[in-house]
Amino acid sequence: MNFSELESLMSSRGITSLAEIARTLNTTPQAVSNWKARNQVPHRIVAKLNKISQSPADSPQLSAQPPNPQITTHYSPLTMEEDTISLFDILIAMAEQLKVIVLTTFISVFLAFAYVQFIQAPQFASWATVLLPSSSGSNLGSLAGLASQFGVNVPTGAQADLSSPSLFPELLRSRTFAEQILDKEFYTKKFDKDLSLLAILTHGDEPPEVGKDTLVTQALASLKTILGFEKDPSSPFSIIKVTTPEPVLAKELVEVVLAELEALNRFYKSQTVNEKTSFISNRIYSVKNDLESSETRLKEFNERNRQIASPALQLELERLVRDLEIQKGIYLTLKQQLELAKIEEIQEASIVQILDKPQIALGPSNKNLILSVLFAGVFGVGLGILLGFVRSYLDNTDIAERKKLRRIKHFFKKKTKDIILDRRVTGIISVLLLIGLPFYLGYESKNPVFFGRYSTVLMLVITIYLITLIFSIGLFLYNSRKN
Repeated sequence: MNFSELESLMSSRGITSLAEIARTLNTTPQAVSNWKARNQVPHRIVAKLNKISQSPADSPQLSAQPPNPQITTHYSPLTMEEDTISLFDILIAMAEQLKVIVLTTFISVFLAFAYVQFIQAPQFASWATVLLPSSSGSNLGSLAGLASQFGVNVPTGAQADLSSPSLFPELLRSRTFAEQILDKEFYTKKFDKDLSLLAILTHGDEPPEVGKDTLVTQALASLKTILGFEKDPSSPFSIIKVTTPEPVLAKELVEVVLAELEALNRFYKSQTVNEKTSFISNRIYSVKNDLESSETRLKEFNERNRQIASPALQLELERLVRDLEIQKGIYLTLKQQLELAKIEEIQEASIVQILDKPQIALGPSNKNLILSVLFAGVFGVGLGILLGFVRSYLDNTDIAERKKLRRIKHFFKKKTKDIILDRRVTGIISVLLLIGLPFYLGYESKNPVFFGRYSTVLMLVITIYLITLIFSIGLFLYNSRKN
C-alpha cells in the first residue's frame, strides 16, 4: 500500500492531519511523515488496518464507515517486509543526519590537519644507494683470470664468512656494529653541541644513571628504528637509509654507517686472510723440508745405483719417485693458495660502490599533509554516516524498539552496579590481586630506572596494579559493611 491510499482511506473516515493519523494508528507523527516521504506504508500497518476494518468495534474512529474495499497489500520486493531497507531509506536517513556527517567530517579533517602541521614530530630521511657484490670472491675480477694463466686456480664462489657483503643487513643490526658508531660524535640542534650518538639516543647531555652496557642495549633498540637496509630482489642496488629528527644528523649518520661498514668488512677480511696466510706459510715451510728430504734421498739412491737391474732396486726407485711427486704436488698446491691469499690482501679498494651519495633532506619524510587530510576526510564521512545511522536508530519512533533500547540501558546500568556492589566479585578480584602482588613487586627489569629494580613501563604497570588493588579492597570492605 502507498501513502496516498492510506490518506484516501483516512480522509474517507474524517481523519485528515498527520497527527490524527498517528494517534489513530498508535504511532508518532514523525513515522507517518517518513511514510509520506517514501510514499510507502509498512506491511504491519496494512495488516493492522485490515484487522481494524474487519473488527470495527475495536476502533470507534474507524467504525463510522464501512471497510474500504480499495485497501490491498502489494507484495513487491521492497515492501514485502517492514524491515526491508531501500536505497531511498538510506538516502533519507543520511539527509536527516547531514548535520552530524558534516560536523564529524570537519572535526576529523581539523584534527588531522592540526596534528600533522603542528603536533607531529618531523622525521628527516637520508639514504645512499649502493651496489654490493654478491660475494667477496667476485671482486677479484681480472686478477683471477691473470692468476689462472700461471696455473693458480682462484675460486670465485661465495664465501661464508663475516667479510661477505651479503651479510651487511645482519651487520647493521649487530651489537658489534652499534658499538662502533655509538661512540662517534655528531652535532645536534636539540642540545646545541657535539654529543656521541650513544648520548643522543639515551641520556642526552645529562650524566647517565646506568652503566655503558645498559646504555648500549637501550640505544641498540633505538638504532634499529632509525637505521634501515632495503634490498630490492629485482634490482642489484641496495639502500641504506637513516631517519632522524634532524636532516643534517641523518646525512652525517649515513656517511658514518658507510665508512664503518667498509672498515668492519676490511677488518674481518684482513683477519681471515692473515690467518690463512699464516697457516699456509707454516705448511709451506714444513712441506718444503719434506720435499728437500725426498729429493736428497732420490739423489743418493741414483748415485749409489748407476744401473738398476734387479726388481728390488726398481721398486725402491718407484717409491722414492712417488714420495717426491706427492711432496711436490702438496708444495705446488700450497703455493697456489698462498698466491690467492696475497691477491686477496691487495684488495684495498672499497668493496661498496656508491651510486647516490646521502643528501640533506629538504622536508620531513613522515608528513604528507594532503594525503592525511584526504584520509581524514574519507574517515570522517564514513564515521559521520555510521554515527548518523546509530543516531537515527536511537531516535526510532517505533515504540517497541524504543522500549527495547530502554531495557538495554536499564540492564546495563543495573548489572554494572551489581558487579561493583557484589562483595563476592570484589572479594575474588581482591584475593587474586593479592596473590599476584609479590610476583609483580619481586620482578626485576633488565634496564631498571626506579628503585634500582623497575623500568618505566613496569613502574607504571605496578602503580595501576596497586590502585586497582586498593580500590577493589575498599569496595569489598564497603559491601561487607553494607550487607
